[in-house]
Amino acid sequence: MIYLLQFCGVSDPLQLFYLEQSSGQGPAFAGFRPFQLDDLLGWALEAAGGRGWDREAIQATVVDAWLERAEAIRQWQLRLQSEPEDRRLVAGLGTQRDWERRCEAMLLA
Repeated sequence: MIYLLQFCGVSDPLQLFYLEQSSGQGPAFAGFRPFQLDDLLGWALEAAGGRGWDREAIQATVVDAWLERAEAIRQWQLRLQSEPEDRRLVAGLGTQRDWERRCEAMLLA
């Protein structure tokens, strides 16, 4: 199975809470500050366990995305430094179908 990892932007705690609560029918979401590979990977593997995802494929997805998007990640890390302390970088992880469900739900809302 193919998994997609997206970095969605910087969010305040309330919006992040709503995303996390609504992720049952779509991608899993979490916020990070600082934004580091160890934290991202730990969250992704925990989400994989809770959703029955392939942990090895999740690990490969996260590490590959981190390496492929190194410059973008550096920019997110710099942006977080200028944001208020309560802001987090939001990441979403899911299957293609999870992301499709999320988009469909947004269109129906």
